[in-house]
Order: sequence, then structure tokens, then C-alpha cells
Amino acid sequence: MTAADSLLKISTYRSLAQSLPVTTLGLGTVLLGGLIGVTLNQPSLQDDGIPVSLSRVSGAFSLMQSFHGDAKRPVPKLWNQRLGLVRAGNLWKRQGRSIWWQGWSEDGDAYLILPDQLLVADTKNLRKHQVLGLTLLGSDELHRQQLIQRLQRQPERPSQPTSLQRRCMQRLANAPGVFWTSDALAAISGTTAPLLQQGSHGCLGLRLKGNTLHWGGYVGNRAISLAASQPKQGWTFSVSDRQTPPNFDQESLLEVHGARVDLILGTLLSRQIIQEPLESQYGVNQSTRSRLALSPFSLRLQQQTTGAYRAGLQFQAPLPGGAAAWATVLDRVSIRLEERGFQRSHSAKDKAKTADAVIWKDQRSGQDKVVGGWRWLQQPQKPPLLSAGLASLPDAKPFYQALPASSNAALKLNARTRNLMSLRLMNGAWPALLQKADSLHLQIKPAMSSPNLKASGQQAWWEISGQLVLSSAAESSDDSD
Repeated sequence: MTAADSLLKISTYRSLAQSLPVTTLGLGTVLLGGLIGVTLNQPSLQDDGIPVSLSRVSGAFSLMQSFHGDAKRPVPKLWNQRLGLVRAGNLWKRQGRSIWWQGWSEDGDAYLILPDQLLVADTKNLRKHQVLGLTLLGSDELHRQQLIQRLQRQPERPSQPTSLQRRCMQRLANAPGVFWTSDALAAISGTTAPLLQQGSHGCLGLRLKGNTLHWGGYVGNRAISLAASQPKQGWTFSVSDRQTPPNFDQESLLEVHGARVDLILGTLLSRQIIQEPLESQYGVNQSTRSRLALSPFSLRLQQQTTGAYRAGLQFQAPLPGGAAAWATVLDRVSIRLEERGFQRSHSAKDKAKTADAVIWKDQRSGQDKVVGGWRWLQQPQKPPLLSAGLASLPDAKPFYQALPASSNAALKLNARTRNLMSLRLMNGAWPALLQKADSLHLQIKPAMSSPNLKASGQQAWWEISGQLVLSSAAESSDDSD
């Protein structure tokens, strides 16, 4: 059973069998994903040493998730697999509402993690390894030995009491939550992983309320054990269930509003394999890339019921300098498109929609499909907007939304994940619950205060909150922080 197979299954939430979150981005994330499959009842406090124990074993896993037990629910499948049916049934009753854990290793194997006192002396024929009061149960002897080797390679430096690592492990010790690394995110998100690097590592608290899963925590582009400093208010995992899902355009499958383009394209723009053709073929040099990276933006993916494409991507941004500053780049783009056989459109039937716009079509082999284009939108007392379309016409009306400075938000995302899946537009092994949800909403903001978000290009840690609205109401549960 892989991490990707196990994530976000509401049916598993009820059986607690193959549950697992993210991210992310994710986005996570996306995230997120690792989000879900948890029984969310009142937390039961664990022994003070459990966070230290979880921190010790966390380095051996790419993802860990904590769950409440509930003897009223069926025994989780993983318990039956690792303990045997009879022993699993007995221990599941004894577990009560206490926290238990599941971890996924880099080789995809799932480990059941239980406190030592639960097993007592009933350990005959178990493939187990004990670490500081925790018993780790793998699928076979080979995986057990591999786990031991990974643990031996991990440093035993204790995390500081106020560190993100310690706070994350305290959350996992006492309530439903999830911790992940870049390996877990890559397994889930597939080819979209480069767009989610700001949240490649993270830790979230989870709460299911009615038909909505809420989460709150922190993400970053490096291991959470490297978070040396902390926000003024400390690392607080606040998971609110008072948020109302925001409305967004009914025709949109996905909307993203960001304070900087590099929040989603930073990893791609930093790669030499991307930089070289941008510079040699389109004249996008380092200075131009930097201006683009720091520009605020809005993008949306909209379903198309007619035409050659299932959906079209639209992008709007107040690029610095306006049309004059970007004329050379767009001219180079036009040349490259012509060299590849695309034609600039002068069709009269599109005139109403394409006045002052540059539209490109593919008319080869008798086709007449719009492949994209761009235009500049003038706004009274505001900078002009570049409005671009891919597989669609560039929108003639502004949909760009500047994030209010008072919110300190860096990025907001809304998505209709079930619709994206039905159109086969979500790449990756995303969790079943995410795939079937009506909508996903998340926002991130800098965890560390910065006087100027645009200047904080080295921001490593982000506070993330959001919610997933499920297609059918789940059983209401409460989980207080």
C-alpha cells in the first residue's frame, strides 16, 4: 500500500483503514494534500515523552498521520494486516479514543505505530521494532530491517521545545494531524510537483466538521526540522471550523490569486533547462524573469463545452512597464509561434472578442482552433493588465484580484476538484476524498512577518489554512485544539 493509494478516503475515515492526508499544494497542496481519513473526536493527551518519540522516528518516514481511535467503528484494515484479526480486534477495543499513528516510508510500505503499553506482552510473532515507548509494525522482516537502518542513520539531536518540529510532533501526539516531506508530495502530485515546492514539507492539524474538512498549519520548501526561528506568536496549529467557503466564478474549475508569480513558478524559473530557452528564444533574460517573478497575478482554468479543448487557461497580471516593456518578448513569442506553423488570426467572426488582441490559431490539416493569445487591458488609474489565454481567447474583462495588504495573504486558491477529475485535468495520484470533493479552498501567508511581501523572496515558511467541502455530508465530529 503506497502513500498515494492511502490518502484522503472518507470511507477509510470511517474504517480508518487506508487513511492518509497532504498535501497538499497542494499545493498542497496541497497540498495537501495529505488531508484526511481521520476520526476526529476529543483529543486524548499522550504521555509527555510521545512527542519526543515521534520526532525520533519521523526521519524514517516520508509521511506520518495521527488518528483518534473509536471502538464503535470497524477495526482498521492496517491493524488487521499487521496484528492479525483476533489480536487487532482486542487491541482496537482497548485503544479507545487514544491516538495512534500510521507512517509511510520512502519504499511505499505502511507502518502501524502504537504506544508500547497498548501491546503489553501480546507481541508473539509480530514484526515489530520499539523506539522510545513506541512500537513500529511493518509488513515483513525485510521492511523491518530497512526501517531499523533508516532510524540508525537519523541524528538523535533533540528538537528545541519551541521549534516547529516539536510543535508538529506535539500535534500528532494529541490530535489528528499530518506531517510530510518532499518525497510524499512527489508521490502524490506527479508532474505538478514543481509547482508545489513552496509546500514540499509541512505539518497540519485536521478537523472534520459536518461535511467540511478544515486544516491549519505550516508548509515550507525545506525540512521542518530546519525551522530555526519562529513567528512572534509561536508555532500555533489553529484549525478553525468557522470559515465559510468563499464563492468563486461558477465557470471556473480553478482560480489562483497570488502576490508573486514565483510562488507557483519559482522552481521552474530557477532551472537552467528552462532559463536557457527563455533567454535564447524569447529574450527573457534574468532581469525580465525577476520582474515577472515578483509580479502579482490571477489565473483561472475554465471548462469549455465547445472547441478542441476541455478547458482553457487564462492569466492576468499588471506586469511592470506595461505593453512597451514587454513588446520585444511578445514579438519573439510571435516569431516562434509562426515558425511552428501557427497562424495569427484575422477572422472577422472573432472581431468582437479579439479587437486589440493577438490571437493564434492552429489551421493545419483543416483545423481552425484557437491555441491562445494575449491583449492589454487598460484600467482607469491602475496599471494595464496583460490578459493571456492558453487554449482559449484572452479575457476582455479583468478578473485579476489584488490581495489586500491588510490580510497579509500571499496566495489564495479555489478549485472544484471533482469536476477537474471528471475532465481528467488533475495529474497525479491524488487521494480519493480530494478527487470526489465539491471544492477545495486554501490560503497561505508568510509565517514570519515581513515589511514587504514582495521583497521577501527568501521566505521559507508559510502559514496555511483551508477547507475541503465534501460531496456528501460526513458524520459530524468535533476536535478541539
